[in-house]
Amino acid sequence: MNTLVYKHTIEISLIAFLALAAVLLYAPKAEAATCVFSTTNLEMGSVGEDVRCLQKYLNGAGFTVSTSGVGSPGSETNQFQSKTLDAVKRWQVANGVSPFTGTWGPLSRAKYLSLTASVPTTPVPTTPTVPTTPVVNTQEKSARTALQNVRDNYEDAQEDYEDAKDDGDSLGKSKTYLAEALEDLLKGLYAFIDQDYAKAVSHAKNAESLVDDAQDELGGSKGDKEDAKEAIEDADEAYDDAKDEINDADDDGDDVDKARNILADAKEALKDAEDEYDDGDYNSALEYAKDASALIKKALKAL
Repeated sequence: MNTLVYKHTIEISLIAFLALAAVLLYAPKAEAATCVFSTTNLEMGSVGEDVRCLQKYLNGAGFTVSTSGVGSPGSETNQFQSKTLDAVKRWQVANGVSPFTGTWGPLSRAKYLSLTASVPTTPVPTTPTVPTTPVVNTQEKSARTALQNVRDNYEDAQEDYEDAKDDGDSLGKSKTYLAEALEDLLKGLYAFIDQDYAKAVSHAKNAESLVDDAQDELGGSKGDKEDAKEAIEDADEAYDDAKDEINDADDDGDDVDKARNILADAKEALKDAEDEYDDGDYNSALEYAKDASALIKKALKAL
């Protein structure tokens, strides 16, 4: 996967992750309101009872407009401002309504109707009602807490990765570990939504372990770059000399099969050293370079 595609994939995954995480962040939540929307689009600056009912619906569906004050459950308003726009965007992402503009237009209204088709519609209420608070069971609470903690740790690790990248520091395999952690996080969120709380906790633990691995790659000692570079160059030079010596022995009629097999192993170790060096893991690169040098000496002894 090229860099541009990988970056785009990660960005989309993060958007989806944050949208799904909204299901976790604001539980327990109110029962979603049922609204009858007009054909007029609701967007930044819109005013009316349609907006109030939309806010009530979003708050009840897990896409909270605000956790306190204006727009929070029980304090919905008739004004469509930035917090409402953000909540609509999260709802659109989670329900596949593209593009994710935050405008409540025909596509959003159609999706809303499909989601609430089994619920009898009622006129737009003119006064807010106090939401009820459902009972949260222990397994659900544990799963939510586990996923919330991993989410926070993942975001911290992602920031550390970007900082290290900007500073030109060693990244090791942190990029790979973060991508795998994000995948487990998403699986955990889907399991949570399906009320499979044990599975959600399991994915959260896997993600936590991968986040720790990513942090270790960023924060751990990766060895001396110059030592690794020098060892690789020495092994590479020794390899070329040994190859010439083995070829000369072959021309003289000597049996060189064993020596060539050992030298092939040395070449493989040398390649591993170069790969680790490119990844910024200089300790591993140094060890592979030493292995290559030892195999080169063994190949010469086999002549």
